[in-house]
Amino acid sequence: MRHAALLVVLAALVAAPLARANGDPASDVLLTQPVYFPIDATLSDSDRSALLKTVDDAKQRGYTIRVALIPFTSDLGTAVSLWRHPQDYAKFLASELAFVYKNRLLVVQPSGFGFYDKGKPVAKEQRVLAKVPVGKTPATLTQSADAAVRALAAADGIKLPVAKTKSTATRDRLIIAVSGLLILLIIFVPGRRLRRGRRDQPQPEQ
Repeated sequence: MRHAALLVVLAALVAAPLARANGDPASDVLLTQPVYFPIDATLSDSDRSALLKTVDDAKQRGYTIRVALIPFTSDLGTAVSLWRHPQDYAKFLASELAFVYKNRLLVVQPSGFGFYDKGKPVAKEQRVLAKVPVGKTPATLTQSADAAVRALAAADGIKLPVAKTKSTATRDRLIIAVSGLLILLIIFVPGRRLRRGRRDQPQPEQ
């Protein structure tokens, strides 16, 4: 009995690396991470962190989802036949993750979105995703994924916090600076005018 158990363990250890070698990169990464980012693409830290925060915000509010960004065929590994078939790839990827993760899964390819949720009908989600523009480059694909997660969560009654981009943060700082300047003008300009007016008044003769 002991020998049989040992053989089972050894077989599992041998099969695991073989499965990874013959599979797709996203199926390895998404076992432990919420987002698979493309391996052959340079993405800005802001785009990465924005999508990770959106996915985390969704999870904190009860909408758990993992995302696979697939801008190139190299991101499919040996599942390259599923290129331009994001819905089919979503089902395939879900089966690869099933022994660890069984919740919502979003696939984003330049050709469109794929969505899978425990084998349930996803017509509602597909209608939502059909309204989200799909990017063609890794950066715009990442932004599309962010917008898609937000749209899916909203369709499920969950509103996520608005993400602050660099331009938004800069605009906020400008608003604060201008507001501060206006306050200073309101405080000091009338006082200076009053003092100047007093100086300009004729002084009584001694």
